[in-house]
Amino acid sequence: MVIGFVGFGEANSSIAQGLREEGLSEIVCFDAMQADPRFRDKIAQKADSCGAKQLESSAMVCQAADIVISGTPSSFALGAAEQASQGAHKGLIYIDVSTATPKDKKQMAEILEAKGAPFVDGAMMGTLLKDRHKVPMLLCGSGADAFKQAMDPYHMRLTVVQGEPGTATSIKFIRSITAKGLSCLLIESFQAAQKFGVVDTIQDSFLDSFGPGFQKIMDGYISGAVLHANRREHEMENVVDFLKSEGLPYNMADATREKLKWIDDHHVKDLFPNGVPRDFRSVLDVWEV
Repeated sequence: MVIGFVGFGEANSSIAQGLREEGLSEIVCFDAMQADPRFRDKIAQKADSCGAKQLESSAMVCQAADIVISGTPSSFALGAAEQASQGAHKGLIYIDVSTATPKDKKQMAEILEAKGAPFVDGAMMGTLLKDRHKVPMLLCGSGADAFKQAMDPYHMRLTVVQGEPGTATSIKFIRSITAKGLSCLLIESFQAAQKFGVVDTIQDSFLDSFGPGFQKIMDGYISGAVLHANRREHEMENVVDFLKSEGLPYNMADATREKLKWIDDHHVKDLFPNGVPRDFRSVLDVWEV
């Protein structure tokens, strides 16, 4: 089986690396930025690390592969599907794991299925850097069952949910209201605690209220928000649009989007040239208000 990747950033390269270690050796990929001098070497290194062959277009990836996983920035996902569909063939399974809107996922399904390629709406529901290909993923769409059957031997953690394309993404969006919102609440809480010299007191209070496991959440959610502010801000923009389209309240989701935008606009990630620490205290030590 040949597996292809459209987009080879953090998400897809992590999945590819994990699948390679599971024994899947025939991997092809294309990233729209792979010829850009700013990103060329980094993308090539990621491809080399998992034995992936770089192709010249997403259409060529579809031509060569049995399964294609598309993981592009959400604003480019629909366009990526349109371009990739030029190489789609009957029986190809195409899964989009981006945070594009449910409406966009439905359009992707129409485009791919018109070429005889079953479509899967995939929603990653966990921590990608830690879990890689084993990140819990919800699936729906005409190709969901076939994708799960093909990838189960490689220990992917896949759950098929009922509904049209966009259903899996809708579930992720609803979860993100809390998950992304909590990261921003923690940041504001601890920055205020830092200013008043009560970080230990607030930390102990949280652990007392929510249990010792909350330490991992505090560390991961704060560092993750700094590291991925740009991507998550765009995701929350889509979450707000989704809630608006359904006539639902979106105040908290919009506040989260604004906070993530502030973090991105102020280039907080650049305060950590050696990488954002994975414990919140190290983040606070550098990022003082």
